Order: sequence, then C-alpha cells, then structure tokens
Amino acid sequence: MKRFLLFSALVFLTSCAMTETPAPKTERQLQLDSVTVDISPAPEFRGAGMYVPDGSLVLEGHASYRKDLNASPAEGIKRQNHQKKIEGVPYNKEYRLIYDLGNSPVEGAASVMYKSKILFGKFTAGLDGLPFLGVSLGVNTEHFEVGGFIFDHFWDRTYRFKGTMYEQTTYYAQGGNQPVSCIWNDDNCRVDSVSLKSDDYDSEDYLMTHNLGAGLFASYFIENVVLEYSGSFYYPKVTEEPEDEKVKFSKDFPLVTTQRFSVGYNATQNITTRFGTTHVAGNFDGTYWALFADVTVRLVF
Repeated sequence: MKRFLLFSALVFLTSCAMTETPAPKTERQLQLDSVTVDISPAPEFRGAGMYVPDGSLVLEGHASYRKDLNASPAEGIKRQNHQKKIEGVPYNKEYRLIYDLGNSPVEGAASVMYKSKILFGKFTAGLDGLPFLGVSLGVNTEHFEVGGFIFDHFWDRTYRFKGTMYEQTTYYAQGGNQPVSCIWNDDNCRVDSVSLKSDDYDSEDYLMTHNLGAGLFASYFIENVVLEYSGSFYYPKVTEEPEDEKVKFSKDFPLVTTQRFSVGYNATQNITTRFGTTHVAGNFDGTYWALFADVTVRLVF
C-alpha cells in the first residue's frame, strides 16, 4: 500500500511539472565602474622634540591646526571586479579606484614617554577625525633623536559605489513536454524568452576602516630650535561589508604615504610651538601639500 501511495504521488508531481509553467527566475548582477574612498594623512608620531634627561617620565599633549590639502579626487590603480558572472549579462573586468583626499582641520593627542638612559618608549593616543593610537621607540641625545613607530587610525570612511545594475529574467515555456528533471532544477527547463534591463547604480556606505601603518622620525636640536622630520605609510583595511550584498569590491588598497617637515621653538621646557608642512602621496595620481601649526605642552618628571 505504501509503495502504491508513493508511486501515485510521484506520478502526480511529475504530471504537474509537465503541465504547469515554471515560475520565472530573476538574477541581479552589479557591474562596478568606480569606487571612491576618503583618504587622509596619517596621524603624527614623534619623539620628545628636545633633550630629555635619562630616567625621565614625560607627559605631553599637543594640538595642531591644519590647512586643507590642495587636493581633488585622484584616480588610483584599477581593480578587478569580483561579481559573479551571469551568462548573457555584460561583464566589466575592472573598475576605477578613486581617492578623495582631505583632512580634518584639528588634530589633538596625549602621550606618555619614558627614557631609560639613551633609549625611550612613547605611547600616544589622539583624535584626528576619529581615534588613533601608536607606539614609538627611539634614541634621545643632547643634539638629536631618531626612532620609529607603528600605529592604527580608526576611520569610518565613506565608500561610494557607482556602476550598472543588471536584472535578467528567464521565462520558461508552457506545455506538457518539460523534462522531468525540470522539477528539481530550473536550468533544465525549456526557456521561452529572456529579458534584460539595466539601471544606473550609485550608493554610499560608511564602513569601519583601520589605517595600519609604520614610520620613522628624526629631530635635530640647535639650542632652542628644533628641526623635525617624520615619514610614514599605511594600508587601509576594511572591516565591514556593504549593506547591499551585491556590492563586491577589492579590499586590497594601495599604500598612502605621509611626510612632515617642521621647525619648532622650545620657549621653555614645558611649551613648544611648531610650524610645518604635510605631504601626502601614494599609488594614485598627484602629490598633495598642506600647512600646519602646532602647540605642545609637556611635563617632565
């Protein structure tokens, strides 16, 4: 009896599949033309900016005012599209990566530094649009200091995606001679027609990004005057996905370099003023400059 019922059910389902028209199937595919992303200079990390006696603990705070970078959106290297290719839909192998360079007008940071004999270590945390932190290690002498640093700058970046959204709908033929395998797989059904439409796609997402980088610094002391240089690079690392699951883009971004040249004056052991310029470049068109002024307050124990 059970075998008879199972056989009857199979025959019934098969007959329905052979006489009913399968529902249309719609597939969507986004072809990116460009991805535009905000780019900013790396935050600044340096040494003491003056000679510090051995065995000293230094607490420091500074604030900088910066002019805007003389920048407009710059085109970077092209990236490969990562969309799944749908048969019959046009496919662009590459899209353009565009950097929108800019910087916040104010940067501020606080740090703690300890010098043991000639060597020192320094931890810095601050705000440049969003928080950043870093660790510096170096050598501080009577006339100069040199060292290096690593950092992470948290950045809620704006990503703008532009391209074309394709929508392909497959309609299946009517009639009673559909293959039995059509029951389980639409790809085996007889196709009656296929329609394809497209629309411009333009959306923005705010995705958390870590600017992970490293750099070097050097200072030279001429009495109360300080000549300083710092240079660094970072790679943006995206840690979130776009809301639209159809947006697939490469998270392998080219590096961004930042260099700073400045002249400072130590009015006292506790107060320093600086003026300088910031230079930003990378694997994108052009190089960009901005001026800055800085005031540092420190306590030496």
